[in-house]
Parts: sequence; structure tokens; C-alpha cells
Amino acid sequence: MIIELVLTPLFWVLNLLLNLLPDMSHLDPLSGVDITGFIDILAYGFLIFPFSLFMIFIGNMLFWLGVQMTWAIIEWGYRKFPGVN
Repeated sequence: MIIELVLTPLFWVLNLLLNLLPDMSHLDPLSGVDITGFIDILAYGFLIFPFSLFMIFIGNMLFWLGVQMTWAIIEWGYRKFPGVN
């Protein structure tokens, strides 16, 4: 009950900040985007590497970036305690 009392103003502020963001749900996300150049460049890559190998590269890269970000968050968290280096 005390925690709820302390966190309620924080949630109000977060809700206010989120409501300040514009609502863009009515816009078409790809209305003015032309990605044919990107698709052409990607097609050259698929001539060298098969699609399954390309997806393994992308998956591996995203996995290790996620691990690195997770470790950075963990490290940031435990460094907040006094006396921990």
C-alpha cells in the first residue's frame, strides 16, 4: 500500500509523457517509402550467400547485440550499489 502510494505519482508522470507523443496510427507507414534500391542491393548479397545462411548471420548478430545490451543493463544496475566496482 505504501509502495503504491509512492509509485502512483511516478505513473501519472509517465502516463502524461506518453500522452504527449502524437498518435500516428492513422498514417500509412509506407506511403512515401521506396525500398527498391535496398531490395536490389540485398539481391546481390543473395547471389553470394543463400538466404538461410544470411538469416543465420542476422540472427547471430542480433543475438550477440542483445546479450551485450542485457549485460550492459545488468552492469549498470549492480554498479548503482555503493561499494561495488
